[in-house]
Amino acid sequence: MKIATVGGARNIRELSGLFQKNVEIAFVIDNNMHLDGRQIEGKVVYSPYNFPRNNVDYIVVFLYEYEAVYQELLDLGVDSSRIINFMNLNLDLYEYQNIFHIDVADTLRLKIRMDFTDKKIKTLEDSQRNFERNYVYEALDKFRNNDIKIPKVKSVQDTYSRIISDRCSISRYGDGEFEIILGNAKDIYQSDNTKLAGRLRDILISNLPNHIVAIADDYGAMEGLREENKNTIRGYMTKEKREKHYALLDMEKEYYNAYISRPYVIYPHDDIKAAGKRFDELKKIWEKQRVLFIEGDRTRMGVGNDLFSNAGSIERIIAPNEDAFDVYEGIYKAALTYGKDRLILIALGPTATVLAYDLAKAGYWALDIGHLDLEYEWYLKGRGYSYIPHKYNNEMLGDTHVTEVTQPNYAASILCSIGKQV
Repeated sequence: MKIATVGGARNIRELSGLFQKNVEIAFVIDNNMHLDGRQIEGKVVYSPYNFPRNNVDYIVVFLYEYEAVYQELLDLGVDSSRIINFMNLNLDLYEYQNIFHIDVADTLRLKIRMDFTDKKIKTLEDSQRNFERNYVYEALDKFRNNDIKIPKVKSVQDTYSRIISDRCSISRYGDGEFEIILGNAKDIYQSDNTKLAGRLRDILISNLPNHIVAIADDYGAMEGLREENKNTIRGYMTKEKREKHYALLDMEKEYYNAYISRPYVIYPHDDIKAAGKRFDELKKIWEKQRVLFIEGDRTRMGVGNDLFSNAGSIERIIAPNEDAFDVYEGIYKAALTYGKDRLILIALGPTATVLAYDLAKAGYWALDIGHLDLEYEWYLKGRGYSYIPHKYNNEMLGDTHVTEVTQPNYAASILCSIGKQV
């Protein structure tokens, strides 16, 4: 019998002792894209989107995040009867006695549970510490107290309205853009680039009449966001990080809200109606507009969904998914050539932030929309981050193995391709 494991890539030797002598671990599935194709203890490691589907009898999941993994495996075509949740097996394990060595399994599972408990306690302690550190900003901002120093950020609704009423272009800043400015390149799809860092720094405090700068509203109350997202922000927004951000921002400037591109995943997932209303607001922007997408070569905005179905027309400029700023001049010239009298929607990481500004300066209407299309895909699925087979996704490590698109209207919409494609 052959099985694959999900998780446990670095503990293969110990995991091998769990199974009966006639059971072989054929390979390991791990979400760390840097392990894809490597061997650990003689076993090949595959990403979740690149493993041989039919070469094993069972897939055993050694992760507590089982539900998300289970759903992704189903989405990838794995039969549910072939998926085993090891962390939730009954203590006797007799249902699987032909697979597991019972005594060893009991012992190791207990050890895993103890390790998990320790990690959980540490996570709770970290969350509490982060909350206490950030509480003064959250509490006083909620009461609009002027005794604390917080950047001025308009609402998402105000951001929609300004874009529509004034045909304003928008450049968005998240933690990735700030980290590039600070010399700590965080975006795995854009390597450190001093020229890019300088451009991002300058645009952050710019003031064009037809262009707005948007930052994530992470500095105060974070009203309405999911608690998980609040915890992530609290962990990032240390006192040192807050001070570095403040030194880069114009604290007298009124910024717009970068969460315009996050209508779903950062909010409670059970409030589908509210998410639907946010997407409806966004759709008004490109209603009957001639739209030009500038996107990575496997971003494929609008493919497989109706997010842009109300647009008058759709055309595309394709750029590299990785290190797009290295071919910036080519992208910019193509945008000038094909973007006249178009609404230009850009999904190209930090490069989009710069490009939207430069196009606005040249008199074009350009919006940096980030992961908006992926957000819509997740919204349609009704559950947070999830695998979209035909779309490149840097939100999930390992989610770089995508299927090809065969729809003729997609290929027909491509005007040109710039630079080296992945």
